[in-house]
Amino acid sequence: MGARLRDLRQDAGIKPAPMARAFGMSEAAISKVECGHRGLSPHVLGVYCDLFDVSPLDLFRDVAEQYREQCDPFRPGVYRAVRGEVRALDGLALYADLPERYLPAGALHVGVEALNEA
Repeated sequence: MGARLRDLRQDAGIKPAPMARAFGMSEAAISKVECGHRGLSPHVLGVYCDLFDVSPLDLFRDVAEQYREQCDPFRPGVYRAVRGEVRALDGLALYADLPERYLPAGALHVGVEALNEA
């Protein structure tokens, strides 16, 4: 998630220092979140979503997509065929750092199997 947030900030042309001052955060906190060395609190997630006018569910969906494609790089695009709501829930579960067995993998496997059978 951190890399996606860094991309949003850089694409908007915003430097870490002004962002940190505007939202009462330290530059170090922003750096740690964007580098993946610090978990993303709901407050910081809200700051990024408000600043870049992006829905948290859209962020979760993007991150889950990237994560799943990294896990299975030999079948690109398969995960995108799974319903957006399931991808958003998967991203939310990843954000919450739930163990893999609690992720919506069952729904993902069912969706992927259905695609493979079609």
